[in-house]
Amino acid sequence: MRNTLKDFKARALVRPDVRREYEGLEEEFEILDEILKARAEAGLTQSELAARIGTTQSAVARLETAMGKHSPSIGTLKRYASALGYRLQVHLVKEESVTTYKQLPHAVPVDANAVLAGARALRRTIKGVRVTDRRLNALKGRQKGLSKARAK
Repeated sequence: MRNTLKDFKARALVRPDVRREYEGLEEEFEILDEILKARAEAGLTQSELAARIGTTQSAVARLETAMGKHSPSIGTLKRYASALGYRLQVHLVKEESVTTYKQLPHAVPVDANAVLAGARALRRTIKGVRVTDRRLNALKGRQKGLSKARAK
């Protein structure tokens, strides 16, 4: 019996960690699908599109294959869309379960070491949120429960 991609996907998605990562990429795949459909409708090859944009075929290929590895600028996406006869639109959609800064209580003490340890752990994850060293160093200087201005 031959294993197919569908069989592999079904077996992999049984694992909760794999399912979570896969579902996290859904928006990225939707964007890639739109980009590829637009080029297909225009009937252009990657090379032809690259010539219209003023870049190389390999740059177009990178843009169309791995958004997570290569994050194109808004300008690049605008040029891509324009070369295909489209207009780029970006929308922010509020998530119901996300708490905004204004909804948080303001007098909550913060354990800077715990935040710092958590941020370092995130930096080590494969697809985790990246925190810059400058931001980590800013967190180091804060005392427990105090704002940056009051910590000095």
